[in-house]
Amino acid sequence: METNLPLLFLLILLSIFLSCSAKRCPDCGRTPVPYPLSTRPDCGDPLYRVRCTAGVLWFESVNGSSYLITSVNPVAQRLIIRPPGLAKNACVSSDFGSHGFWLDTGHPFTITNRNTVLLFNCSMEVLENSWNCSANSVCHDYIKQNPVVMGACKAAPTCCWYTSGGSITEYRIRVRKERCSAYECFVNLGGSVPAKKKWPESGVEIQWAPPREPPCRVAADCRNWENSACLPEPANARQRRCFCKVPFKWDPVNGLCNGNNVKIQNKRIHKKHKKMPAILGAMAGVIVVVIGGSTMFIIFKRRQQIPKGNELSSKQRASRVQIEIMKALGSLAAACLDEKRQNRPTMKEVADELANIICVLNREIPNIDEL
Repeated sequence: METNLPLLFLLILLSIFLSCSAKRCPDCGRTPVPYPLSTRPDCGDPLYRVRCTAGVLWFESVNGSSYLITSVNPVAQRLIIRPPGLAKNACVSSDFGSHGFWLDTGHPFTITNRNTVLLFNCSMEVLENSWNCSANSVCHDYIKQNPVVMGACKAAPTCCWYTSGGSITEYRIRVRKERCSAYECFVNLGGSVPAKKKWPESGVEIQWAPPREPPCRVAADCRNWENSACLPEPANARQRRCFCKVPFKWDPVNGLCNGNNVKIQNKRIHKKHKKMPAILGAMAGVIVVVIGGSTMFIIFKRRQQIPKGNELSSKQRASRVQIEIMKALGSLAAACLDEKRQNRPTMKEVADELANIICVLNREIPNIDEL
């Protein structure tokens, strides 16, 4: 048995799992695109639309402006975009033509309450009560410490700042000629000058609401959502979704159905293999496959001593089996990558096929065992 075979199996099995699991979109360049963010119609949740162009992830506002996404936190369900900055040689934001940054109130994104928004070139007639426009406010410190802003906005002395959040500021950062013409934003600044007068990278933090179960029309629409069934919503019978079967529960972070029985199974597997590090010294490789929330360990042992006289036949038999297994895994991977979603195998079918392959390994090659 070649020692690099487990590594090859690992790469193939992981590619099968990623292509056949929940509808997570491919990475955008080096940036992961976690569920429910969607870069194309066949992955993620369409309500959580973002754009991937040339390996760069972008967020598009409702008024047509695009903003670079600098970080994504799927656990906290938040992302950070980069503000547009100032137009050349002017104290106006680059998105001034679209009146600043606006979110669609019908979509699941909102501006968090951890943003400190600095406003420049403001009109005294429209200052909000919630804004701090005093002569010693933090926006004056930023102007003085930033040569670009200083050069563009020095003739516009009125500047203000506020902390986002609430019904008015959770969907927009507004700029216009009769209000304030430019803005900058920092996450978790708290309205105070940073230590040593070193400003962090600017950004606007956006959060998304946990996604609902995916919509469906017929049972086949839920094929990629294991342990679910296409059922009508209790409050709206016309809307059907892939609701999780009992005892499974919808996991909005990973976009799958999870259940107590899966947790118990994982605990048993963890207990069985808690001495794994001590065992690895005697192994040639370990494959870990996660299917529907469950973990499968396939452990390949080192080559055992083959008695003289049988060495050639054993090697030949192992080589033939390896080729057939590679063909089987290749066919399975190709099925999972089928362009038509209805033609792809379910996670249960993938698990059954992998189990059959493991049985062939154990039966045909005597020096490979499944623990």
